[in-house]
Amino acid sequence: MTDTAVRDANAAIAASLETVPTPALILDVSKVDRNIARLRAHLAQLGTGFRPHVKTSKSIDVARRLFPEGVGPITVSTLAEAEYFADAGFADITYAVGLSLDRIARARRLVVRGVRLSVLIDTI
Repeated sequence: MTDTAVRDANAAIAASLETVPTPALILDVSKVDRNIARLRAHLAQLGTGFRPHVKTSKSIDVARRLFPEGVGPITVSTLAEAEYFADAGFADITYAVGLSLDRIARARRLVVRGVRLSVLIDTI
């Protein structure tokens, strides 16, 4: 690719980025894939499991890159995130926020759908 072509491509990307409704997740997919591969290799060396927190990306596409062979397990910060990922087939989810009484029914609906939902509580 010539310098002019690279400049034109970068200008087109910049122009389209200026029109993206925010908030928006914009990633360099090659960097994401490299980082995932590096993380997986490191975890394999340690002999440990992998349950990423998906609160930052909140993206099915990113989660699928994390688990090309399946769907999870994952960790979320909200029940809305849990529902979103459950809708995409993720069925082993940890809700990493203390479960309050007013959220039990909503959490139960996920379990009834077949989600293995692990929750935290801070009271007997």
